[in-house]
Amino acid sequence: MINIINKLKNILKPIIGYAFISIILIAVISVIAIVGGGIMRIFGFEYTSIKSIIIFFIIVAIAGFPIEILSIVIPKALLALDKITIKWAKMLFILLDTLSTMFTMSLIDYFMGSVSASDLSILVISFMIALLSIKDFNE
Repeated sequence: MINIINKLKNILKPIIGYAFISIILIAVISVIAIVGGGIMRIFGFEYTSIKSIIIFFIIVAIAGFPIEILSIVIPKALLALDKITIKWAKMLFILLDTLSTMFTMSLIDYFMGSVSASDLSILVISFMIALLSIKDFNE
């Protein structure tokens, strides 16, 4: 009987741990999505519900991850090869991160009927995200 309880504990520990981390991650993304959606709304972003905004930002984060890695790697590689200065590397990062986020948001906006984002709203939030992400580049 004790053996069964120990096996059950070993199975439930990772499940509960992953569930807890997932809930925290979704909560953080939800706050970012609501704030981002509020900023984008000023520039013409329309949505049917708060759930739509959260889903939009979650999909953008997942779909944009591979292309955003390139926006970090390319400037760092050029900097490591002494082809550009740190100032130019940061500017290139901001440009590439803004463009990659804009591309991803535009693509998701096209396929998602419950949200409608203007080009200006996508540009503004993409640039703001890039500026906030500069600390990732510094590391």
